[in-house]
Amino acid sequence: MSQHEYPELTDIAPEHEDASVQPSTSAQEPEGAVLELVERGHRLAMALPVYAWPCTIGRAATNDLVLTDPSIGPSHVRLHQPNAGHPNVGQYEVEVLDSTNGVWHGRRHYSAGERFVWQPGQRLTLGRGVQLNLRSTAQPLPATQRWRPFSRAQGLLTAMALVLLVLLSAWTTWLGATETGALARQLPAILLWMLGGLLVWTLGWSMMGKLFTGVTGFWRHVCIASVGMVAMAVLDVLLSVTGFAMSWPMLSRFASLASFTLLAVVIWFHLRAATLVSARTLALAVGGLLVLGIGAKLGLQWQTQKRLGDNLYMSTMLPPEWRLAPTTSVDQFMQGTDSMREQLQNRSQLEKDDDEEGDDSGLD
Repeated sequence: MSQHEYPELTDIAPEHEDASVQPSTSAQEPEGAVLELVERGHRLAMALPVYAWPCTIGRAATNDLVLTDPSIGPSHVRLHQPNAGHPNVGQYEVEVLDSTNGVWHGRRHYSAGERFVWQPGQRLTLGRGVQLNLRSTAQPLPATQRWRPFSRAQGLLTAMALVLLVLLSAWTTWLGATETGALARQLPAILLWMLGGLLVWTLGWSMMGKLFTGVTGFWRHVCIASVGMVAMAVLDVLLSVTGFAMSWPMLSRFASLASFTLLAVVIWFHLRAATLVSARTLALAVGGLLVLGIGAKLGLQWQTQKRLGDNLYMSTMLPPEWRLAPTTSVDQFMQGTDSMREQLQNRSQLEKDDDEEGDDSGLD
């Protein structure tokens, strides 16, 4: 083959191009959009960049975006990009093609043959729940979320929390022991139930994380649960000991409210790790449930026992050496018993009246 059979390079790409002839910006960077298929409300299952219009979505293989859900029509919708002179520039037009299930846009349903405007950032629902987001390529991207894998420091924190749980369980068992050798008999069963409950609790949150985020985060949930259990146990001990030492019975009677608050904080951390919902939304939801739960607990406590606190003061005796409050005289102690006797008599009378009302209603 001779040399003359090949074209010269200058025939393909001239050495000097005309500066006035430049490719248009729209040809280099065509405006488009990104279709995002969302599962379970937040998890992104698939993203499809679209630069050719119109774009069709459906079950048939000839569509630009093929969805396999049986509630999707062969050609469900067709997307149109408005022209530059269109009044809805920056928005997209949806043409509904499916005549069986149609399309939900917000709270409005569109049937076959109808058209409507779809603005980037809104959500579209096809069939029985296939959700699509639309994001324009001209929109700025949100900030990258920071991802911190389970580190060695978190592993050390988890191990320390588990050891503290064992020690606190042994200490509380020893305080409540009434017989010699009760600690050796009761502690193994207590540890078994505690660690078993921790495992079940953690597995539940891990499954929830796998469902909503695609990541189990098992050891992260173990860290959250173990640290939370230690915090609640330490808080309960501190409130009981402080109430006993300083003679502040309100601390021990309402210690459960502080435990409920800490439990709500632990649940908030679990939800942060297991879902993609914003921290503020989770805080509002968990805080609202906490207020409702505390109100219901106090109401039931008053209805059943005519008191708001949980336990009677000094229901568990602690070592007398821990007592820091000054001792009271015999006269002060007797005055306190007089007021207590009056309270008991009033409560007994209320219970007697309630029983009489119940008997009368039964006769009716």
